[in-house]
Amino acid sequence: MKLGKTIKKLSAMIMALAMIFSLVGFCGNDITAKAASNPVKLYSSEITFCKYGMTKYDVYIQVDANSATNKKVYVHHTTYDQGWIDTEATYCGRTGSNTEIWKASVSVMGETDYAIKYVGDGVTYWDNNNGQNYEAANTLGTATVKAIPRREQGYIQALVKNLAYNKTVKVRYTEDNWATYKEANLTYSYAIANANAECWATTISVSNPSNFQYCISYTVNGKTYWDNNFGANYNHLFYRAY
Repeated sequence: MKLGKTIKKLSAMIMALAMIFSLVGFCGNDITAKAASNPVKLYSSEITFCKYGMTKYDVYIQVDANSATNKKVYVHHTTYDQGWIDTEATYCGRTGSNTEIWKASVSVMGETDYAIKYVGDGVTYWDNNNGQNYEAANTLGTATVKAIPRREQGYIQALVKNLAYNKTVKVRYTEDNWATYKEANLTYSYAIANANAECWATTISVSNPSNFQYCISYTVNGKTYWDNNFGANYNHLFYRAY
């Protein structure tokens, strides 16, 4: 009889332990799921100058607008003489009611790697490209289409995510503050290696550079995406030097 009672007690203890470990497992999964929700991601980046060993690039960063009250956003990048440093980003605009875009301009000598650092209400979050970091380059993160302004007046270039083979990329532009506008098709230039993205370009005639503005549309799978510089459009001030 004592042996039977002992076995029953042991069985009860084993069942209790199993229930405890089961609860711990569920709690662990729940914590992991919450941690996986990252409020900061790379939106896009573009090289603005690359010459004489100097590289300048702009990094656009997507932040969850509801993630914190007090926000600080940085590009955490390498330098040739100081190791890793932070360059602070400034608020740029919105792509939706819940999404903010921040922009940082980085200047370095030589090659550079970077990650995105976001401090929201004292909590630090990272986007380090799944541990691989990012390189200074023309890159699409969460953006679907992004203009890459160039120095050559009238030369229009854009990056698009390769969402389907059939696609249309256009530039819409004005020289009279949008009283009238014209459109021109961009054509495929080249693919971005290991990024599922493509570069498209065209050249248009600009007769009034001081009043010239443009934006990019990208139509694919029955949907049209726009890059209008977060509502400001692009103009002659956005031409870059390479």
